[in-house]
Amino acid sequence: MPKNKNAQIAWIEAGNAANPALVFLHAMAGSATAWAPQMDIFSDSYRCVAWDMPGFGGSDDAPEGADMDWTVETLRKFITDTLGLQSAHFIGLSVGGMILQHFAATHPDLVDSAAILDSSPKFGYGGDVDPIAFADSILADLNSGTSPAKFSDGMIRAIVSPDCPEEIKVEAITSMSRARANGLALTTRLIADHDAVDKLANITCPTLAMAGAQDAETPPAYAYAIAQMIPGASATIIPNAGHIVNLENHAPVTARLRFFLDHGL
Repeated sequence: MPKNKNAQIAWIEAGNAANPALVFLHAMAGSATAWAPQMDIFSDSYRCVAWDMPGFGGSDDAPEGADMDWTVETLRKFITDTLGLQSAHFIGLSVGGMILQHFAATHPDLVDSAAILDSSPKFGYGGDVDPIAFADSILADLNSGTSPAKFSDGMIRAIVSPDCPEEIKVEAITSMSRARANGLALTTRLIADHDAVDKLANITCPTLAMAGAQDAETPPAYAYAIAQMIPGASATIIPNAGHIVNLENHAPVTARLRFFLDHGL
């Protein structure tokens, strides 16, 4: 695993530091700022922390060859060393949900609950998508000099629901444009290499899997599969939303997360 002992992570925080911690892990199609609707609501009762993962926003770049093990360890250091937390509730979207699966299985003592949004138990789960071809295509695009802003515009418009309002697309594009090529390459590798199927049974905390009903990237079937693999987990499908469910239809997402956080169901 690549070494990066001095990795610096930037984050956005809201709420009283004395309250239980709620940590948000963003998607490749996002950054810390993509959680604004949820942080605004939950900051009344939680210490809300949204990180910029390595290569995004104000965080340092990831080292060459950084993988899921490195990312999980970087998250652990961020939680325990930087924030000084003994445990927290976590919400992860897309690749953030993938990271959360590995993190919750590896460090169950640090995870009070896990909400996994628009994610999958394994890259291309149940299909025949070639992870190498997927990664090579994106990395070639980035290496050709495509700017993060242009890359973000194309990706966001491709993954939201057909009826997603333009202002939501712009909000998501603006958040994802905080990425650098390093972060986009890291998340590409994490997505392509992701396989938590044999780990999900080790997750012991209350867990919610969620997906947008119109998510073509990680469809509702993936949320149901995750819930079936984690003991006691449940799944919720949100209407009128694609792959960025927390922004595309934030009211029912936030309401469902509130019930889950309050009751563990």
